[in-house]
Amino acid sequence: MIFGPEISPFMVKVLAAASYKGIDYEHQANLSVSDVYKVSPITGRIPVVSFDDEMVYDSTFILRRFDDLKPERPLLSKDSNIAARQRMLEDWSDESLYWHIMALRWIKENAHRSVEQNAKFLPVILRPFAGFIFRNFIGNRTRGQGLGRLPYDILVSELGERLDDLVEMLSNQPYFFGEEPCAADFAIFGQFNTGIEEGVTPDFAREVGNRLPLMEWRRRMKDVVA
Repeated sequence: MIFGPEISPFMVKVLAAASYKGIDYEHQANLSVSDVYKVSPITGRIPVVSFDDEMVYDSTFILRRFDDLKPERPLLSKDSNIAARQRMLEDWSDESLYWHIMALRWIKENAHRSVEQNAKFLPVILRPFAGFIFRNFIGNRTRGQGLGRLPYDILVSELGERLDDLVEMLSNQPYFFGEEPCAADFAIFGQFNTGIEEGVTPDFAREVGNRLPLMEWRRRMKDVVA
């Protein structure tokens, strides 16, 4: 069982990787805040996947467990040098690209859309206070991290430069490390979904749309997990 809503880039990463590897799973997407803490008491975050009686937290560890369970279509290369670079790009996506997109989601130009998207996860009685709750408890995290303090135009410019870096890394390959997608591809795919789907950050969608190699890569990723 995979627990968590697809609003999370890490959920998209896990679900896409499971589909690609042909792993059968059930998905419980509708979780309230209290439900999240019930299935994820250690971290209070999703995704969480139950493997028999064991609960595995964190998308990186979950993808490694997928490879253990089903070695076909490996998510990390058998070549240790390539695998090291795959892990580093996966980690960069999870820990750096994530914050760039989160800062863009919660900057004042987009925050109202992020509030509307997230309000449905609150109990009905708290939804009138969704703006205060999310801007203070999520939006403030991006300011604490630093990127959320940047002016809007600089934040968008910096994110565009990181997308240019991805174009350079992708080069003429179909995926970031060759002919088959790996853990890094799924991590970036999850982040892109968060930035593009539901129209919460139209500025991010525009930046990706201006880079044809990334658009074509995303189309290939959607095809392999369909």
